[in-house]
Amino acid sequence: MVRRALSLRFLAAIFVSVLVHAVVISGAWLRPPEKSPAAPRLEARLEYRVPPPAPPVSQPTARPKPVAPRPAQPPPLALPPVTAATPFALPSEPELPAPVAEEPEPEPLAAEPSLVASVPSSTFAPEPAPLKSLPKKGRITYTLFFGADRFPVGRTVQTWEIEGDGYRLGSVSETTGIVELFRAQRLVYLSQGKLTARGLQPENFLMSRTRRGQTEAAQARFDWEAGTITLGKVPNQHGVALSVGSQDIVSFMYQLSLAPPAAGRIRLPITNGSRIESYELEVLDEKEIETPLGMLKTLPLKQVRRPGAESIEIWLAVEYRHLPVKLRFYDREGNPSAEQVVNEIRISEE
Repeated sequence: MVRRALSLRFLAAIFVSVLVHAVVISGAWLRPPEKSPAAPRLEARLEYRVPPPAPPVSQPTARPKPVAPRPAQPPPLALPPVTAATPFALPSEPELPAPVAEEPEPEPLAAEPSLVASVPSSTFAPEPAPLKSLPKKGRITYTLFFGADRFPVGRTVQTWEIEGDGYRLGSVSETTGIVELFRAQRLVYLSQGKLTARGLQPENFLMSRTRRGQTEAAQARFDWEAGTITLGKVPNQHGVALSVGSQDIVSFMYQLSLAPPAAGRIRLPITNGSRIESYELEVLDEKEIETPLGMLKTLPLKQVRRPGAESIEIWLAVEYRHLPVKLRFYDREGNPSAEQVVNEIRISEE
């Protein structure tokens, strides 16, 4: 019995020892791990940088809008004056060619209306009206366009000079650019005469055309005292009756500048050197047209077309002393064949 009690005590002691060791060991296992020192906290800030002030922008000075002038009669031309550095050189009179065989005429550089008949002397005899002034010297440069598509083919330069009671007019048309390489042409008109109470009174007119290396000419001589005009291709010329107010193909445009017609229809006997014919012109209402010089108020005049004949239309710039600023040519079928449009005007009163 005693022995059994000792055994129980021994077993109890062993159990208690084992239990104590277990508690000690399990306590070490259950101890929470030591905390590592906390990592420093990162902070990010968004800062807005204020841009430096922009330099002040200078405001452009507003330019006043151009105002279309409303000049009194005769209106001054706002065009660069001609100085001695840019003199007007009238074309020199070309040498008359030797007689050549007649050949069919192809389309000219700037088609002229057909002139086929002589004019009765009673066609045009208006009462003289006060004339407008024409600058003493001037030059107008035009661009030549061909066909309905208005393909540029050349240029025309018209010049004039008035000295005392005499005048000289010249017109030179020639091909330019690629057209000149393949079909060079040059057409020269010269008109000389007097400035009278009725306007321009031609005394001599010469036409010279050069193409394919050959030159042909026509000439007209006005004998106002005898009332005859001698004209035709050189050297074959003949005389016909000379009507009052007759003009040549260049002078008539500047005669219209000196004496702009009223609305309605007028007749002018006009020669191209070979023939003389009465032009019936219809004066249309004033119209603004667009040109390289800007919008121009013009007085249009259109030749009344005759079947099978060429015709012409001309625009006179109302605010530019009624100078011719545009011409349109029509073929024998009445279709536009060419145009001549101003791109520069220069004048001088010296």
